[in-house]
Formats: sequence, structure tokens, C-alpha cells
Amino acid sequence: MQHVIIGNSAAGVRAAETLRALDPEAKIIIIAEENHPAYSRCLLPDLLAGSRDELSLQIRSDDFYVKNNIQTLLGKKANSVDPVAHKVNLEGGSSVSYDKLLIATGAISFIPPMPGINNPNVFALRDLRDAKNILQAIEKARRIVIVGGGFVGLEAAYALYHRGLEVTIVEKMPHILPQQFDAQAAEILKRDMQAEGIRFILGRGIKEIAAPRLWGRLFGRPETGVILEDGERLKADVILISIGTRANIEVIKHTGILVNQGIPVNDFMETNLPDIYAAGDVAETKDAVTGKIGLTPIWPNASTQGRIAAYNMAGIKKAYTGLIGMQNAVEFREVPAIALGITQPVGDEYEILQDYRPDRNLYKKLVLRNNILVGMILVGRIEQAGIYGALIKKKQELKLSHQVLMRDDFSYGHLYPL
Repeated sequence: MQHVIIGNSAAGVRAAETLRALDPEAKIIIIAEENHPAYSRCLLPDLLAGSRDELSLQIRSDDFYVKNNIQTLLGKKANSVDPVAHKVNLEGGSSVSYDKLLIATGAISFIPPMPGINNPNVFALRDLRDAKNILQAIEKARRIVIVGGGFVGLEAAYALYHRGLEVTIVEKMPHILPQQFDAQAAEILKRDMQAEGIRFILGRGIKEIAAPRLWGRLFGRPETGVILEDGERLKADVILISIGTRANIEVIKHTGILVNQGIPVNDFMETNLPDIYAAGDVAETKDAVTGKIGLTPIWPNASTQGRIAAYNMAGIKKAYTGLIGMQNAVEFREVPAIALGITQPVGDEYEILQDYRPDRNLYKKLVLRNNILVGMILVGRIEQAGIYGALIKKKQELKLSHQVLMRDDFSYGHLYPL
């Protein structure tokens, strides 16, 4: 049996090691365009900050591939898949045959089309090469504009601020972290970062990247800037675009594999074509809370999906029960926060419990539907995230008062009193 995996990150690596544990004799091949051992993209902001080096980004030991007898084709781009011939065609003309194939190509940064976007001082942050390019660009930089107030943008902002840069974050939505947190939680986190010295422009997007100034070109400075939707200009030496990702589906175009935003899979991580599976940021799965099919680009989800895919590739039927989509925790300065499940519900069927104490940087929000907890936001104190998260996952009907559920010392003891 020959298993081929396209992708060398959370889903691909977890699938490879699971396959090896299940079948010591199988041939396992990992194909990846990046010529690096597997590393955590989540830690790239730490590399920007200087708190980690490249080696400490690795998610497996140096001998992982050899020890598990996994053949690697690193630095090799998979151009296309031929599902009829059961082959993966590589750049340069060669190909690799497969019995079972896993698409674990992850996601790519979304770069919007706009004037000036090809300016050499405009970057994204998705892989190690991006991080290295940014580090090189900021050597002569003083100001950076970060377009996008999501997790990656904010983490990069905090990292580069500690490199000594003046940082401005531009977010088109009215508040930061719009996908995960509501306005109250976002305001506490924004205030915390502002206290550090980071500037925010909210409710306005950008329409153009300004051309580098003549004097900047003459004296070797990368100064450029952005033009906001209302015409305001912001100076910058470096611009980081961080407005989200898109599933990396390039390799399976024209194969007959069904594609929406990503690749829809069934409970066994199978695509609509035989012997082809998908997992990680490229796969569309069912969310455990909402029941909706969609992308859940979260590291733990990718790892779990890779493991489940491996079982089914090895011929052992194992269903993916789904994880909770919005699992995000953050602590930029002094205030930790976590969001889980449905955090910004729409509809009369939801009941919202809130305790908002911005003067103490505290916020708790619980979302219930039919007395079942389906979402939470915790800011400032996150010690109860474990119990609330377990209740969300179990979909357990709660037969206790809202006052008890919202207590600062709420615990399992309140659920199961003696």
C-alpha cells in the first residue's frame, strides 16, 4: 500500500505518523512545496518578535521522518492530481503513484486586488519565507501598517512593536477580531494593546497602496503607505496584509473533486472521488455546535482530521465527530481571552448572559439555546474555559439558574451537588 500526502503541516504530519503506527509496512510519501521540516505556522509571530528561532518552530524532532520511515519530497511542488491514473504530477514532469491520497495543502493568504498591491514592500504572513522576508524588510523600516485586525494581524502587530516599529492596524470592520469576539470583548483587548502604544483605525478599509516616494528610493528607504477608503493617507515603510486566508485547492483543480470554499468531506474524511481524502485547513467538515459544513482553520482541528483520515486510509473505519469551530485563545499584553462556539448569535432562539466590567478588563458572555450552552467568550479570567467548553461539547441541558452558571467560581460542583 502506498499512501501519498500532499502537505507537511498539522494535518499531513499527524496523518503520516498515524499511518505508520497503524501499518508498519506501508509506504508513506509526503510532498511539500516548502523545503523545511514540519513547523508551526502559529508560532511565526514569535519568530518576528525574536522570541523564537527557526529551529524552535519545528513540531517534530529532526529524525522524525527517518525514524518513521516516511519518504519526503520537500521543495517539490505538486502541480496536479490524476485520479484516473492514481498519480500526483510534480513540477518538472515527474509523478508519484498512490493507492490512497490525502490532500492536506492548508490555506494561502488572501491578497485583495487593488492598485499598488505588487509593491515590493507589501507582505503577507503565512509561511516561513514570508516571515524571513518581513524580517529583512524591517531592518530599514520605522513604520508598519497592518491591514486586518484578526488574530494573525494582531499577533504580528505586537511582535513587530517589540522590534521597535511604530505600528498602525487598519480594520475595515467596526472592531478587531470580528470573526471570534463581539464588540465588548474586542474593546477590552484593543484598549490593552493601545496602552502598549499600538494605533488602531477601525471601520475603514484601504483602497490603494501608495507608490514609494522618490526620496525614499534615492536613499534606500522603503517608505510607501496606504490610502484609506475616505482618502486619508498613512505613511509606512512596510505593509502587512492580513485579512484572512483561502483554502489552497490549486492542486485538485480539474480533477472532478467537489469544491466549495474548500473540499467537502464526509465523516470519514473522504472526498467525492474514491481513494482521495482531505484534512486540515483545506477541508470542509461539520461543526459540532452549529451542524454547518464549512472550513474550520484551527490547528487542533487540522491535527484531529489528519489522524481520522489516516485511520480510514488504512482501511479502519473511524468517523470524525466534528470539533467546535471557533476555538481561539489570545493574550497580547496583560489580558487573556478565549472564544468558543457560537459567540455572536443571530436569531430569537438564543439566550445571552453577560457580565461586562471593562474597568477591570473583565467580560463573560455565555450563549444558550434551549438551555444548552453553545458558545462563550471569556476575557480577563479564563480559568473556567475548560468546564464551559466541556458543556458546549457535550450539549448538556443545564437545569440550574443563570445566576449560578455565571458565577465567578462556577464549577462541576454546581452541576453535580452532593
